[in-house]
Amino acid sequence: MKKLFIIISIFFLFLVEITAQCTFCYNTTNTGTYSSTLGRETVSEGESSFASGLRSQANADFTTALGYYAFATYTKSMAFGSMVKANMDKSIVIGSGFKNENIYLENNVPRSLMIGFTSKYPTFFVAEPNEQNVTYTKTGRIAIGNVINQAGYMDPQAKLHIRADDGEEAAIFIEPNNWNAGEEAKIILGDTNHFIRTSKNTGIEFNSLSDFVFKGNNIGFGVAEPKAKVHINGDLLFEHNLNGIIMKSEDGNCWKGTISNNGELIFSQIDCETLSSTENNTETKHSEIFIYPNPTNRQITVEYTGNKKNLRLEIKSISGLLVATYKINKGENRIELNNISDQIIVASVFTRKGELVSTNKVVIKNK
Repeated sequence: MKKLFIIISIFFLFLVEITAQCTFCYNTTNTGTYSSTLGRETVSEGESSFASGLRSQANADFTTALGYYAFATYTKSMAFGSMVKANMDKSIVIGSGFKNENIYLENNVPRSLMIGFTSKYPTFFVAEPNEQNVTYTKTGRIAIGNVINQAGYMDPQAKLHIRADDGEEAAIFIEPNNWNAGEEAKIILGDTNHFIRTSKNTGIEFNSLSDFVFKGNNIGFGVAEPKAKVHINGDLLFEHNLNGIIMKSEDGNCWKGTISNNGELIFSQIDCETLSSTENNTETKHSEIFIYPNPTNRQITVEYTGNKKNLRLEIKSISGLLVATYKINKGENRIELNNISDQIIVASVFTRKGELVSTNKVVIKNK
């Protein structure tokens, strides 16, 4: 009989060991199978749940609650911090609410991460993908600020959704390490060929291998309230003689106005589709110069079929910065465009007296 009692006692102790544990406990509740508790007045009610701290509770299966009034109330949820609640499946909350006002930081979105401090709303939120694929390779969305929908749940509408608080400026600050030394800040859009770049020395640069299209109402330069489609308060500079003003008359014809050496504005008719001259002599002048390939990988061929001598090729960036100059002879001239990054360049050929013979836009693409 005595041996039977010892066996039953050992079995009972073993059963207690595998069903629940309580270490350094004070007024704790530990009822979940394989659950554990630490601290004071903590509760572990779910299977394999764990609670630690002061009055923290792991109320569902496989939950974890750590801290001061931390509550993990739904299966596989986790709550870390002070005055926090994880209330949905696999939800995670990190941070703090505000005890004096009984304010909790609560995550009520399944399969998400919420981080915030001394607030009922998170500063940082990560959501699961809208629709996951069969290979589980899609990623979720990130919210910064109080990005809630009409139902009151966090719901970022883009890969990164930022919302400022009331009275706060909605700003993104991209700061170089040493702005005063001319270091740059850059936003890349789509690929490395399309970006907005700025520095203290050069201002703001917009770069694209295609067109710039401004949709919407009026555009103003130097004015706060533009009154026309393009409203400019200041000068317009057209650098070469072939650059000018293009206008379309009521009869549908297009006219290009250029300035003569005497300061006279001369208009000639151009093709509205190609914006090139309709005069044969101008086409002949341009047909003497052929630049290829376009796009190119840092090498172009400038073929000249005319009889002029001492021609020069000027390579400029789309913003007008002179990059390089080359001498052009009759026939094929191979030009190496070394150290020029992917961009659109302007290749212009001039005579010795500075007369523009031809100008072409060339796209440099190294990949």
